[in-house]
Amino acid sequence: MKGKTLELIEQSLRELSLEVVRLNVDQPLPELIDFFARGEVDFVFNLAVSAARIYNQSFLPSIFDSMGIPYLGSSSTVHSLCLDRSLVKLSLRGIGVPTPSYFLWSPNLEIPENLDLPFIIKPRFRIQDNLIDMSSLITEESRLKEALEDFYRKSMEKLLVEKFVAGRELVIGIWGNDRELEVLPIMEVNLSKEKPIRDPELKNRRGYVIDVACPSDLSEEQKTLVENMALKIYRELNLRDFATFHCIFAEKEGMPFFFEINSLPLLHPRHSAFPEMCSVAGFSYQEMVRRLLEIAAKRLELQYE
Repeated sequence: MKGKTLELIEQSLRELSLEVVRLNVDQPLPELIDFFARGEVDFVFNLAVSAARIYNQSFLPSIFDSMGIPYLGSSSTVHSLCLDRSLVKLSLRGIGVPTPSYFLWSPNLEIPENLDLPFIIKPRFRIQDNLIDMSSLITEESRLKEALEDFYRKSMEKLLVEKFVAGRELVIGIWGNDRELEVLPIMEVNLSKEKPIRDPELKNRRGYVIDVACPSDLSEEQKTLVENMALKIYRELNLRDFATFHCIFAEKEGMPFFFEINSLPLLHPRHSAFPEMCSVAGFSYQEMVRRLLEIAAKRLELQYE
């Protein structure tokens, strides 16, 4: 995270009379360890991903956990789970939350028979350079094998092949811990259905303010259903401080199908869902940063004022 976002976060923290130090997380590991070993860090406002590939957002928290350094957000274990789409699927099924059907594929595995297309091919691990675009959507079975082989060559990891569910794509944000959880206004994206999926091109062009409704125009019954499922995931998977969830509300089945858990939401203004949902809830960007600090500080029983 860089540029305007970092400046806004740093300014918000300094307004609380806190001493703030930016840290380059991609410096050599011995230098990182040496920095934290000095004992000069009271709290890490962690929003960083490192160069650790598939475990990029769990790497730094694993260091913090091992060194007893308090930080914002979920544990390294939870981050690792949320980065693995296959484990997310198993976890959602295990707690009784609907998720689209799927199968895992690699060259030594067979493609199941009698498939109900369309499908979306996704890399097993959710990392920045493994993007899902329109080439991931498979509508003809004759294309499936070739597409799988092509995607596998790029990632060299098992692929998750997920049933494409038509419906309304929703983003749900939650912050807080224990009994003090708050669901932010639910966001609906890709209202125009210019493309069947909201791929990187649409995200970059529109951010989270164009072709978006927040709060989403859900009925009270639909809203309650979505919120309760998101809260169930948050609690049972031991997420901390803040997170976002993606689901498709399928009108045909009348229920949401959850497919992604982001345990470390980005905070880019206008190009990240979480700050926009906070804004609709009445929080300025600075107030959002302070509230996140308050939430983590209360969990950790830290005093910062």
